[in-house]
Formats: sequence, C-alpha cells, structure tokens
Amino acid sequence: MTIHRINDDLFLVDLDLPRPGFYRFICSWILRDGDRALIVDPGPSAGVGTLLDSLRELGINRVDYILLTHIHLDHAGGCGDLVRSYPDAQIMCHPRAVSHIADPERLWKGSLEVLGDLAQAYGQPAPVNEDKIRPDSPVVWNRSPIISVETPGHAVHHLCFFYKDLVFAGEVAGASIPTDNGPYLRPATPPPFRPDIALRSISLVAEMKPPIICYGHYGLRENATELLHMAHDQIQFWLSVIKERQDKGLDTDEGDIFGEILTKDPRLSSFHHLDPETRERELYFCKNAIKGMAGSFER
Repeated sequence: MTIHRINDDLFLVDLDLPRPGFYRFICSWILRDGDRALIVDPGPSAGVGTLLDSLRELGINRVDYILLTHIHLDHAGGCGDLVRSYPDAQIMCHPRAVSHIADPERLWKGSLEVLGDLAQAYGQPAPVNEDKIRPDSPVVWNRSPIISVETPGHAVHHLCFFYKDLVFAGEVAGASIPTDNGPYLRPATPPPFRPDIALRSISLVAEMKPPIICYGHYGLRENATELLHMAHDQIQFWLSVIKERQDKGLDTDEGDIFGEILTKDPRLSSFHHLDPETRERELYFCKNAIKGMAGSFER
C-alpha cells in the first residue's frame, strides 16, 4: 500500500526507492480539499512518479502549494518534476533555499560529493522558475493558517509547518521509525552540526505544544511534545557519550561510538528488531549523525 489515509483530509504517501532498506522511510504528506491539494515535502526526484500516481488516485487535479521543510534531495529533490505536472503550484521554503531550488546544480554536486551513490538513487533535482517560489508568503489552507517557523539544526534552511493540531516537522526532531517492537527514535545531525542551534529549534517547536507530529522519516505520532523532548534529550546524551570518549582518549570511530550508544540509549531499543536491510540503512544514518556531533567539538 502506497497511500495511507490518516483522515478525510490528510494522507501519507510512501516514496520507496529500489534500494535495500529504503521502504517505509521516505514519505510525502498530502492535505486534500476536494480536488485540490497542498503537499509537504514531495520527496526525491526518483519518487515523483509514485507521488503523481497517488495524486491521480486521490482525484487531485490541482496542487496549490508545495511546502518544503528543507531542500535535501530526499525531501525536495522532486519539486521541479512535480511542478511540471502541476504548473500552478506555489513553493514555500526558507529564503536561503530559493537560489538552490531555482538552480539546483550546486546542490546536486554537493550531494554527490557527500552522499555518492545514495544521491544517484535519490535522483537529480530539476530547476524551478523562481517566480513560483514564495519564501515569505502566508498560506491559508481550508480556512486555517499554516504557520512556518525557522528551525535550523538538521539544515540551516529548515522550517517546520504548523497546521491546526499538526506540525510537519521534517527532521528537526530526527527520525521516528515504526517497528513491531514500538517506535525507534534517532537524531538526524549530519555535519556541519551546531548543537546549540539544533537544541534551540527542538525546544521552540516543543514550546508551541503541537498535539501531533508528522515526521519526514516516518509517519504520524500523537505524543508530539513528549517525542520532541525525547529528541532533545537524546542529542544531549549522544553528545555526552562522544565527549567522554574524546576526553578519555578512547577510539572515536563512528561505528565504535554507535556500539556504545546502542547499549545505553533506550530510544534505540528497537534497533535489533529492524529487518537486516533497515538496520544497515539506520547504521549509515546513525554513524553520520555521530560524525556531525563529533565534529561539533572541533570548532
């Protein structure tokens, strides 16, 4: 099943990739009003075909807005391709993201350098005419405002969007992956990482007390404030483990650090219940998060 109906107006679309472990991981959110839609994070270019099929299945004839929590390839790489099919769509993003959406060449080259074949799996983003990008414009959807809040940390151009009792959180609070043994929570703190900025952003979202959080990775949870506090505490705990190892002159290999964290962080208790391919994917992202945190002590 690709489309998950949350209620009459809200849908989650799985944007699975033909890559081991990359299923039920990347998603796009659709808010529907009749035959019109608003989309939060269209996902990678490689997933646009799936998203377009889902929009047709839901009877969507017009996309009014595309909201981007941030412009990493797995969240926004498909934006240009989507606009080709829905040319009336207006794109809402952080002001610092505008130039990269209009001309994604530098973003693509940087992604290839950092992610390698994973960037290739996400696909190359297509450019968008800059007149379709409205970084500072207010949005009202179905007679309710959508409030954007700057939440740097995972990325300098990260936003969270608040709508009614929902917050579309991107990766401000990391990833929360559903498992057969309960949710699995981990940070998303790639280098370069500034802990003070990231923690402040999580606290800001928590202070707004959203009842429901919609993750980019992955799904909807109803204990939003609790999860935000958990994400805040988890970053602080991982930082303390890394700093202690550095102070003691212990091995700072990301894999070894993760091994220690895995034995001590109860939020990762479901790691061993993940299937092998998903574990391999999560090991990659956890080591990347540790790399970002470790680098923050070297500033």
